[in-house]
Amino acid sequence: MASFDEVVLPGQAGTIKASIHTTSYHGAIQKGITVNHDDGTQGSIMLSVKANIVGSVTVFPYPSLTIAPRMKGMKTPAFLLIRKDDSEKGDLVLDDLKASVPWINVSARKVTSPEPAIEGLPATAAGDYVLSVQAEHPPVGGSSQTISFKTGLAREATFSIPVVVSVRAPIVVQPAELVLQPKAESPDSATGQVLASIRDDLDTKKVAVTSDDKAFVARIENPGERAFRVVVDWTKHGKKPALETKLHINAEGETTEVPVRVATPVAGLPSPAAP
Repeated sequence: MASFDEVVLPGQAGTIKASIHTTSYHGAIQKGITVNHDDGTQGSIMLSVKANIVGSVTVFPYPSLTIAPRMKGMKTPAFLLIRKDDSEKGDLVLDDLKASVPWINVSARKVTSPEPAIEGLPATAAGDYVLSVQAEHPPVGGSSQTISFKTGLAREATFSIPVVVSVRAPIVVQPAELVLQPKAESPDSATGQVLASIRDDLDTKKVAVTSDDKAFVARIENPGERAFRVVVDWTKHGKKPALETKLHINAEGETTEVPVRVATPVAGLPSPAAP
């Protein structure tokens, strides 16, 4: 952010003051400032502000973490190396290590003697810490979380690492809700379908589909390598037939639900909201 003298008289000097919020920055950084003015003889003036941000610790391989765990078999953690900056005094002692959500498990191991590079990390030195980070049953979708800890050092007493978590759904269904449309000539039955695509670590041959109500019979058709169709047949049963249900599409232990309903009004059938 910058502040400046808005009016500078001809032949006089003005002052521009710029500051950089250095939170989450480490090492050499460069920021630009654009100065607009009313001097028609030249265009905008570009200024560059450079800084070298020195913190208490350095994080390898990056000062942030992106993980994209799949819902199936999340057994491999991500690793980060925490190292005290050479310019910092004292000893690095990690304490109060925690994640912003309970489904991120994080633990720390202090390195007591040099170790070779592993799991994308550089070779370690005595006094480093290796963090193990694992997401267990995170919600489907994307979220931004943090890992924080105390360092025991003066310059940065506490330190936070941004963590971006992105989880793909096991099965994506189009449309997300299936509406069955009985025909006027056959109001006691209807058929519809949804198209489904499966995550690439799952097998379409191991997909099963069930319905909450026997009036709706679901089956899988045309399974390909990554996609298939779910066809639903509805048949009227009794005086107050079921007009709503949920399909449960299961792929190797992971389930996606699809609401299904019969369009109303249909002659001789009650509304789904009717008691």
